Amino acid sequence: MALSKFAEQIIRFQKTHDMTDGEMAFSSHFSVEKIHEFKSGEATPTADEEKKLREFMNSN
Repeated sequence: MALSKFAEQIIRFQKTHDMTDGEMAFSSHFSVEKIHEFKSGEATPTADEEKKLREFMNSN
């Protein structure tokens, strides 16, 4: 299964900032499970979740 563009952006952000899923979850106020689900495609973020996570990534 191909990754979504959003999942690829999360992974790229984590690589650029040398950030684990746990560190990203803590910093962005999302659960580790949510970060895993977004990256794996098991869950699609709501518009609000995607907006908040994008705001976090854009501010760092």
